[in-house]
Amino acid sequence: MPDAVERSEMPRSLPSSTEKSSKPWSPRSLAGLVTLSFTLVALPLIVVVVASAYAVNRLSSQSEDTVYQAVQLTQGSLILMEELVTMERSARQYQVVADPGLMQVFSASHEQFNHTLQRLESLHVSPSLATRIRRLGQGEADLVKSVVAAPDGQLPDTVGQSFADLSGQARALWTDSSHAVAQRVEALRTDARRLQQFLLWGALALVVVSVILALGLSRLILRPMRQIDRAIHRLGDGDFEKAVSVRGPRDLEYLGERLDWTRRRLLELEAGKQRFLRDMSHDLKTPLTTLLESVELLQDQVVGSLNAEQTGLVRILHASADQLQERIDQLIQYNRLQGQFASLGLKALDLSKLVQASLAEHRPALEGRDLKVMRSLDPAHLWGDETKLRQVIDNLLSNAIKYAPRGSMLYFDVRADARKAVLRVADQGPGVEVADRERLFEAFYRGSPPPGGAGSGSGIGLAIVKEYVEAHRGTVRLVEGGEGEGAVFKVELPADMRGMDA
Repeated sequence: MPDAVERSEMPRSLPSSTEKSSKPWSPRSLAGLVTLSFTLVALPLIVVVVASAYAVNRLSSQSEDTVYQAVQLTQGSLILMEELVTMERSARQYQVVADPGLMQVFSASHEQFNHTLQRLESLHVSPSLATRIRRLGQGEADLVKSVVAAPDGQLPDTVGQSFADLSGQARALWTDSSHAVAQRVEALRTDARRLQQFLLWGALALVVVSVILALGLSRLILRPMRQIDRAIHRLGDGDFEKAVSVRGPRDLEYLGERLDWTRRRLLELEAGKQRFLRDMSHDLKTPLTTLLESVELLQDQVVGSLNAEQTGLVRILHASADQLQERIDQLIQYNRLQGQFASLGLKALDLSKLVQASLAEHRPALEGRDLKVMRSLDPAHLWGDETKLRQVIDNLLSNAIKYAPRGSMLYFDVRADARKAVLRVADQGPGVEVADRERLFEAFYRGSPPPGGAGSGSGIGLAIVKEYVEAHRGTVRLVEGGEGEGAVFKVELPADMRGMDA
């Protein structure tokens, strides 16, 4: 028992520093790999969203600034023109009536004019507009000085022309401001179109990058899972020779190590089973051979004459020894076949031709029981092991011959499509008892004997059929038959199983 415990523990040695440095980086867990994958797939989306938000915010700020400057320039230009008109009117009225109150109106308009100019100068406008604003302010200041310095009621003759020039400059300022605003609006439209194109191409690039990342990362995630799946299939098929190797996250690599440990244990158990069967068969066949030789000596009356009762007992002993010899040979044959199931020699075959070859080989047995064969064999091309598929057909045919009444009919149908080939074998016998159906394909299970008192066989024929069909990734089952049919077996095989053993 201690030895068994030691063998059940898988040794896990730490990798050396050389192995660590030579091994490519891999996540510690499948969850970490999935998290990393989602992060990488979401990263382009985050970049595009952030860039789009920044661009939209920038365009919005520019739009607000443009609208604000447009309003300020338009209102300011109109205010300047209105204040100039007020200043000119109050100055001329003062020249006529010399009312000091009119000069107060003039001064108030002058202050409002300067306040508006200062507000316009604080705006971020083009150099040409800034120059025009400064010139307008300088001209207005010069005009005010000349008006203030003039004697009471005596304005210079050039005041009217000066007011006219300033009004023209204010109107030109308003016109230039409108043009500048229109240019800013057109620039905003251009930026908006560029932003729209950026968002469109960014979305397309995001889709392409996300798809590429998703495909690449999904392959990275699924690759170790496929390696584990293939390893499990090999173990299920009895192929214990190839080592299990999984590359990926550390937890899946550890699972691959456990599967490889399982493979080695199964290999040891299979070797032990074969060794046990070999030793057992040798230990059984040696005394059995001696027993058979002794019974034959008694049967040949070499050691003396036998009476009728003794002769009967010797005959029974000989029959039982022969039956035991046959069972031992069948047991060894079945276990030898089990070890060959995983190794398939695949090649292109036509299932209908295999059926024809089997019927031709069994013609003497069919004629001996006066059995007729109704066949409907369509071409059914598939990839498979010719020897094993031929064994499947031979066993089904032998079973049908054994259970079919003398002079009855056997039915063989072969159909195929792009995905699978189907073989249907039916006889006109009594069918399979309900109690026998669930265990029909078990090794060494013998159901109801065939009619006529013949032996029911060793019970491994249908078991071999099941093993060989499943080795081809197919199915075999007992199905309900039509009118006049007894036992009906249906075999379905994939048309192309070359990629299934990868």
